Amino acid sequence: MQFQCHIGDVIFLFKRNLKIKCPKNYMQKCYLFRGLIVLFYLVIHTIRTRSELRQIVYVILGVGTFLSVFGLMKQSGFNPFPWWEYTDIGQNISRLSSVYGNPDHLAGYMEMAVPAGLGFLMTGIKDGKRLLLVFAVLLMITALIFSMSRGGWIGLLLGLFFMAVALMQSQYFKYKKIAAGFTVCILISVFIIISSTDVVMRIKTFEQGEDVVESRVSVWKGIMDMIPDYAVIGSGPGSFAFVFTQYQPPGLRAYYTMAHNDYLHFTSEIGLGFIIVTAWIMLMFYWKGVIKMRNKSRLVRGITLGGMAGVTAILVHSAGDFNLHIPANALLFTILASMTAAPKPENLLHSLH
Repeated sequence: MQFQCHIGDVIFLFKRNLKIKCPKNYMQKCYLFRGLIVLFYLVIHTIRTRSELRQIVYVILGVGTFLSVFGLMKQSGFNPFPWWEYTDIGQNISRLSSVYGNPDHLAGYMEMAVPAGLGFLMTGIKDGKRLLLVFAVLLMITALIFSMSRGGWIGLLLGLFFMAVALMQSQYFKYKKIAAGFTVCILISVFIIISSTDVVMRIKTFEQGEDVVESRVSVWKGIMDMIPDYAVIGSGPGSFAFVFTQYQPPGLRAYYTMAHNDYLHFTSEIGLGFIIVTAWIMLMFYWKGVIKMRNKSRLVRGITLGGMAGVTAILVHSAGDFNLHIPANALLFTILASMTAAPKPENLLHSLH
């Protein structure tokens, strides 16, 4: 008999003094989701000027720079903030994690922030700020590389590939040679960084990571068995770790609280309607982005392109991880999506009169 997280079952279990996490996790997920929706509409309806758009990007890049610098300091053995050590979770000290408990989640932030920075480079900022911005982008790329997150590497590369294709298709982009030279500089810098022994060893573990891949594929198969039983409304937000124990394939040693695939995870908790709604949202998101890329304003085009590329990167990474369950990364994802979907600044200004 398969367990379903109904209110009657919950009350019954509480009466027997059993500790059950489903109600608590449900409320946490609902509060987070509501908060992200509010943030999305706040960004769309409160960003009135070009200056405010720039300020948001500065905040994103400023946070990314801090995460990178602190991560590198922490990696070198100097940590002025001991509350970010996370010794209780057995953190892998050979991988850069900064303030995150999981290096893959640091990579999730960086793979969104780097395209946002590169897009902002195309907005005609002054030379002094341009140099600082280039330095910040290279610093974030360094942090991402040393996070040893293979999903983050793949996500960023595909996000940058998306950005390159979009630029080649843009009628306003006339500096293809400069962009190509800048891309070569980044690739050279990346090559120098990955010549580090630790990074090379991490790349070699692609072949040695078959056990991890096999275990996650087994988990995904279990989720595919779980989804039909909760096809209409799902098992409930925040209930995955509780319900999946009934479907977890035998032989897996770990207790999976996450699916390591955000698409399967959300579908199992919300139902098959999530697929339709998400497909429609993504279609509208990229369609809106394509339209804004035709705008004459370099600021609009640059921020839109950076936002689309950053969202693309995290969507790729989410196929093998759970970055969108991390509040900080979900927050940045929402901001990039809302900046891309927001009306053009000049239209907003007209609407004030």
